Amino acid sequence: MEALLCKKLGDPASASAGNESEPSSSPIEVIRNYPIPQLNSPTAVRVKVKATSLNYANYLQILGKYQEKPPLPFIPGSDYAGTVDAVGPAVTKFKVGDHVCSFAALGSFASFIVLLVLGAAGGVGFSAVQIGKVCGAVVIAAA
Repeated sequence: MEALLCKKLGDPASASAGNESEPSSSPIEVIRNYPIPQLNSPTAVRVKVKATSLNYANYLQILGKYQEKPPLPFIPGSDYAGTVDAVGPAVTKFKVGDHVCSFAALGSFASFIVLLVLGAAGGVGFSAVQIGKVCGAVVIAAA
């Protein structure tokens, strides 16, 4: 499997790419033969990733300035979409609709965790609450 691996903390935007005589000073490196992770708990899910993104929070993690500091080395990223290829024995349901393309589902994880609906007592607000519930969000409704 191919992975983007953060081996040290630093700014990937200002690092040199490197060449044959001088290695890269970038804190991140593309690893072409990274081992496929094993399921390590009964509730684990392994996804064969088709699309992923890196965002500002991931950039802060690579800099070492984000509140969550994973141990080095780590694979940055929190949004991804793909195909579930293995599940632990305690997993009973795990599905994104067949009609959702990988790129549309990509931002769903971070976007649908919590939904704050202001004006939830009105028609549009009430609809937003219902859509959020169907999408699996934790809905906070304010009126």
